[in-house]
Amino acid sequence: MRRLVVLLSCLAGLFAPVARAEPPLRNLGVTVAPVGAYMLTDTDGAHERGYTASLGWGYRKEYAVMEVGGHVASSRRRTEATPMSIRITPPGPRRVRPYLGAGASLLVAHEKQDVAASRALQVGAELCGGVGVELGSLLFLSAEARYQNFSAGGDPFSGERQALTSGYLGLGFRL
Repeated sequence: MRRLVVLLSCLAGLFAPVARAEPPLRNLGVTVAPVGAYMLTDTDGAHERGYTASLGWGYRKEYAVMEVGGHVASSRRRTEATPMSIRITPPGPRRVRPYLGAGASLLVAHEKQDVAASRALQVGAELCGGVGVELGSLLFLSAEARYQNFSAGGDPFSGERQALTSGYLGLGFRL
């Protein structure tokens, strides 16, 4: 009789419906930031300012301390991208989520007078910081500031550097 009870219990467990404690998490966030500004400081110390827009992404797990993100931003004169940056963020579910990150960046000039043969594609490093404010399960507001340092010549380790500082405000959604 005891074996029959164990066998029936096992069979009942096989056919029982699966109950989830939480809905599946949406971990990939895409941010559209149409409001942005930048300042480029050249090797001579000259400044160039302008407006820019950005499309960003971020992937995180709910209780992880690290996330992966990236962006593409473009202005009238330049396009810059960071395909992947590593970000540190507080763990756990939060309505307000700040982060700090670092990654490798690429910069391409659009106008022919800005493009020399040795610097058509410039490679550099990025430091970024931002904050996301959850508006619900799918939408969030995002603010981000970036500091990027690019080589002025073709060599990524050149001593001649130029700095790009930018800031963005945008709206994001979870996929």
